[in-house]
Amino acid sequence: MVRWLSLGKFTFKLRKGVQWVTSEGEVYAELNAKDFVTGLQHAADFNSGTSWLVMGLVKNYSEYLAGEVEFSEVGVEAVDDYTVKYTLNYSAPYFYTFGSYNILMPINEEFLNSKGEGCKLGAPDKATCSFGSVDPSSILYNGGYILSSLSPKSEITYKANPNYWDKDHVYIQNVTLIYDDGSDPYAGIVGFENGTYASASLSTSWGDFDTYKEKYADYYYTTLPNSTNFGILFNFNRTDYAHTSHTTDADKANTKAALLNYNFRAAFRAAFDRVAYLSTSTPKEVAIDMLRNVTSVPNLVTTEDGKEFGELVNAAYAEMTGETVNLADGQDPWLNPEKAMEYINAAKADGIQFSVTLDMPTLGTSKRLVTQCQSMKDSVEKNTQGNIIINIIQMDYDTLVDACYGVEVADDADYDINSFTGWGPDYPDPKTFMDLYSITEGYYMPTFGLHTLDDQNYNSTDAAAMEAIGLDEYEKMYQAAKAITDDTTARYEAFAKCDAKIIAEVLYIPCHMDARGYVVTKVVPFTKSYSQTGISEYKYKFMQVQEDMVTKEQYDKAFDEWQKARA
Repeated sequence: MVRWLSLGKFTFKLRKGVQWVTSEGEVYAELNAKDFVTGLQHAADFNSGTSWLVMGLVKNYSEYLAGEVEFSEVGVEAVDDYTVKYTLNYSAPYFYTFGSYNILMPINEEFLNSKGEGCKLGAPDKATCSFGSVDPSSILYNGGYILSSLSPKSEITYKANPNYWDKDHVYIQNVTLIYDDGSDPYAGIVGFENGTYASASLSTSWGDFDTYKEKYADYYYTTLPNSTNFGILFNFNRTDYAHTSHTTDADKANTKAALLNYNFRAAFRAAFDRVAYLSTSTPKEVAIDMLRNVTSVPNLVTTEDGKEFGELVNAAYAEMTGETVNLADGQDPWLNPEKAMEYINAAKADGIQFSVTLDMPTLGTSKRLVTQCQSMKDSVEKNTQGNIIINIIQMDYDTLVDACYGVEVADDADYDINSFTGWGPDYPDPKTFMDLYSITEGYYMPTFGLHTLDDQNYNSTDAAAMEAIGLDEYEKMYQAAKAITDDTTARYEAFAKCDAKIIAEVLYIPCHMDARGYVVTKVVPFTKSYSQTGISEYKYKFMQVQEDMVTKEQYDKAFDEWQKARA
């Protein structure tokens, strides 16, 4: 259980008798409050990829990272064996939802120290610490499953934890996750039909899609809407040209100038047929439903008078631009070839030389992704009358991760546009999306080709780019919204203005929610964990698999019951 003590303090009461076990399922020790203190210090010492979640929020966590305080001064405390208290820098009523996230997960210090001299808290050395490697024996477990094996680009296997406190609700005893490079679009359905997979999607990319649709007419259903948002991102200050169509410095400079130009970005958005793009692998009616037009999630939060966040963004956008558009999911307010050419002509008046070619990487082994990129290329080039050209660069997986998907340093961003950028909310507050675009905190800054102030590499070209696209002004709006901690409605309205600015300036083009489509399955409907935020949806506890395929009738009945239960 969790108790909210005050605006900036939370206490969590732990369940007694929860056991740490080894990879062999043997009991190692009882979990206690100190393990949560150890877990947070380990995250800081070993540069956790999710440190940004608590930086500036948990008292003195950022200061500890900077070497300014001892960890004993950080806002986490084991009050007793079963009580953990967190002290925050400001009011964050949503903080309790962090309890399921990686950054707050516990670690047993005795076991940690057994994995090498470099594992010692306060003196980290990855070279002499084997804790957390791909070897299942490198960590302890206290959840429903134990890692059995992890083979990169092959498979991951889990087995049920025999000493889990709630093992009666762990119904699947063994889980296998199989790597798929996307080269065979039929791999999923073939695996489902031969019993390898519990579920499979039906893809419109198949030449015989209608045959499969008829075959499973009584079984397929449409997956639920979700809170993950994917879109198109621009590299505003590209320095890496290892994979490119640009052959001269003048061409590179012109493309950069184009991406920094509002009219050019608006032309791209007006030319991009998102429905056609999504329909390459998803039925058109589902593709339309998948469309998302805000950078966050419309129903992420609701004001005290019942207005959803999406409504606030819509109102802020109208006030900011004087334009009345519908930004709700499933709407397509941007596609307009005539407007695209108006923007092109305006960009020409601004001094942009056309045509402009944009490098866009994709995974070459995935026919689905290559086809999607081709669709984008076709619509943008057609609707701008050849003024914007897209150069599709097919990469292998490792190259794509380094150059695009996993960019952590701005100098490694090797593209002009990127379609791999997506984000799901970590907690139920608009900040979880709006901080992405902050020049001091933003996770998207390196993928924008920009350095953040935090990494000490902030330079004049970054500053010029940030000013050109208005991120300096955005930063003021973001910090003002973030500072509102005593009035949720005012906070949500301020963050809605931030969202509206990103859309109005076309700094990011929201495209769609995470993949949806027709699915056939043996997973009993709504036995899988569901959450709009955090990582709970990735758990296998509670999930059940039945012998026969789930029918449409079974799903629809379960959906109605689930909706009533949620209400």
